[in-house]
Amino acid sequence: MPKTAAMLRPLAFGNRTKMQSTSLLSMQEQVHRMLGWSAEYDAIGDAAKFATQQSSIAVNGLKLSSLSHSPIRTLVESNELSFFMPVEGGAIRSTVNGKSVECHVRTNALLAPEGERIGEGGYRSILIAGLDRSRLLQTAGAMLGRDEPRVDLNGPSVMPLVAAGVNFDLMLRGACALLEACNVSGEAAARLGIDEIVYRAICGMLLRDRLFGDGEDMSSREIPDRRVERACDYVMANLNRRLTLTDLEAISGLSARNLQYAFQRRFGCSPVTWIRNERLNAARELLLAGGDADNVTTAALAFCFSNLGSFSRLYRERFGEYPAVTLAAARGRDGR
Repeated sequence: MPKTAAMLRPLAFGNRTKMQSTSLLSMQEQVHRMLGWSAEYDAIGDAAKFATQQSSIAVNGLKLSSLSHSPIRTLVESNELSFFMPVEGGAIRSTVNGKSVECHVRTNALLAPEGERIGEGGYRSILIAGLDRSRLLQTAGAMLGRDEPRVDLNGPSVMPLVAAGVNFDLMLRGACALLEACNVSGEAAARLGIDEIVYRAICGMLLRDRLFGDGEDMSSREIPDRRVERACDYVMANLNRRLTLTDLEAISGLSARNLQYAFQRRFGCSPVTWIRNERLNAARELLLAGGDADNVTTAALAFCFSNLGSFSRLYRERFGEYPAVTLAAARGRDGR
């Protein structure tokens, strides 16, 4: 690698498993393989000093790529909706279907429609997501509590990374940290719901005024109980499956904010906490049955607790004893 490789900015994720190259053609091929883009890159300055590094992953259909490079010019044709967030270094300066856009680190991100993207940039690290348009619209509709969210995805949108007190930059960097923690494993990332975090963060930025502004949501006193009951019934029937807030919003017909209000009013906690508590209750019932649980791990995994240490800690906080104690008592009661 040339000396310029030492000047490359760190990746958003995958720094331990990254692919490094000094070839513009190799970079084009990697981008095409992961994101499906038809891309042409030219080095700015001495082409012999060009360097790049990249890490990519697919999570439940979401294509994520972390890219760092020395100064280049770009010409890209994409047939899908794409999200860009500058992570370190220079800004994103591009022309998307003829419209000029600019995004700076920790300040803005870009949602770009299908079509042509022309730009140039210096030493920088960026996070890129290849999105499914239908899923983004479904997520937006669920978060707003509407079947038709009225979102314009036909032109580029430069979105603030901090809006209404919500730091989406930290949220997305946290998702990247989770990818690092699970060693960029697609299966682990899917279990952690990283794809859901990314889609909801993008929708949060795109719909910031409607989600976090005034006037969109009704008072918690006006939320019909049947909507909350529909969400609860769905949760109880699917405790052993992956559940997301988008699922609950779609089932109940409540917006993201109204769903939070409704659960806080009825149960004194958020939907996420309520789901976790119901899963803990179900795991306890399984352990108390004794014979149906071979060990604590079996009970934890049966209700989507993939981290045994976290499960044991949460169980003790809720029931005052560790799950192993519950299981041992159940077996002693049954004479085993």
